[in-house]
Amino acid sequence: MSDHQPPASPAAMPIKVMIVDDHPIVRRGLRQLVGEQPDFEVIGEADNGLEAVEKARALQPELIVMDVEMPVMTGVEAVRPIRDQLPAVKVVMLTVSEADEHLFDAIRYGAHGYLLKDLRPEQLYDLIRAVMRNETALSPAIAGRLLREFREHSDRRPVATPESTGPELTSREIQIL
Repeated sequence: MSDHQPPASPAAMPIKVMIVDDHPIVRRGLRQLVGEQPDFEVIGEADNGLEAVEKARALQPELIVMDVEMPVMTGVEAVRPIRDQLPAVKVVMLTVSEADEHLFDAIRYGAHGYLLKDLRPEQLYDLIRAVMRNETALSPAIAGRLLREFREHSDRRPVATPESTGPELTSREIQIL
């Protein structure tokens, strides 16, 4: 048993997980890695965003680990309908993409995390468990980029005056938030 496996509790039901990636070898690897943890149960897979939306409705996972760039419908495009139709489902993006538009769109559409595929398995387990505790999961490089982007745009934010109702956010700051 690894150091990152929580103690098994007979009363606790495993978290139902769905894996979404267009590469069969990645799906198989994630299924094996996530499935070996006693507190996770992989209940389904999809190979594109559209299939993820359909299967999420049918399978009712608690957590979806989804790639960003896929054919038919991207993972980013799938986040919004999944979150609209199944608001309790948590979605974590797991990708090689560090593109700002993917990151910001995924967060804006309701993703609970944005992780890069260069994580060690133990980091992945810890971060998706954090999401299930209602925390946000970000790879360190992604968190740094978000903070830099926010700082850059915060420098241009108007300063609140005592009689104002509060600082006004730029459209880019609203998009990032």
